[in-house]
Amino acid sequence: MIIILILFLTTSLFSQIKIQNFVNKKEVYLGDFVNYHIIIEHPKNIELSKFEIYDVLKDTTGAENFALYSTKIRKTKKLFSNKIIQEFVFKLIPVQLGTLKINEINIGYIDLQTNENKVFIVPPVELSVKPYPKPKKKNFDGEIIDIKGQIWIRNYFWLILFILLILSVLTWVFYQYRLKPQMQTQNLNVVQQVDIKEVALKKLDELWQKNYLSLGLIKEFYFELTEIVRWYIEKKFEVNALELTTEELFNVLKKKVDKKYNLELKSFLDNADLAKFAKYRPDEKQIVQDFETAKKLIV
Repeated sequence: MIIILILFLTTSLFSQIKIQNFVNKKEVYLGDFVNYHIIIEHPKNIELSKFEIYDVLKDTTGAENFALYSTKIRKTKKLFSNKIIQEFVFKLIPVQLGTLKINEINIGYIDLQTNENKVFIVPPVELSVKPYPKPKKKNFDGEIIDIKGQIWIRNYFWLILFILLILSVLTWVFYQYRLKPQMQTQNLNVVQQVDIKEVALKKLDELWQKNYLSLGLIKEFYFELTEIVRWYIEKKFEVNALELTTEELFNVLKKKVDKKYNLELKSFLDNADLAKFAKYRPDEKQIVQDFETAKKLIV
């Protein structure tokens, strides 16, 4: 019995905090955006200290390897447990060439049950930065332009400018009083909705073409898949979908969408959270089904 108790306490101690960190691209061009993810899973009694990443974006000489563009923090409750998952997404811009390193980060935390202050280490990450390829130079094709017919323009420049001004004024008057009211009443809302839908569907097609599945990057696939759906929900229903948890988003949308759509969206996000944060690894059939569900949610 004592041995079982010791094993339980030891397992509990070492499994309190789980850390994942990765970049969404291992190879980028100079000046491109790259997202650096830090995912920390911990019990409710653990409180993380605030931390900065500016120093870890520099090399050993103190020169900057990356510029920090933006930071996003998302906090969710892990399904079927009392644990919290915090995801930090840092959008970075590489400013040096070669193999760059995001150095290790020391993050402090306090155990609210024992009131102990401790530190854990987020390991370093490397990526390769390449220069943009030089554009091909166009050879002169030997074409010579005849300018005789263009010389007369100088003599009539002000007359031509005056005529163009009159035509511009007439066109503006016709547009303001005839065309604009009709276009506003018929097309404004429709065009806006179609544009949002087309952009979201295009992003889904681009995600599928990245071949994350064949590369075994299942978590990365689900991170981008849910981000596209949340972006669409945010634009269409004017809610802060990218920052809300799944449960918070479900409650906010109750007054904005029908019950069937809301339940289907919640089920989709719950399944995706399992693939992103738990050890659950969906098979290919489930992944394809989740991708098709994402398309159906973009209506």
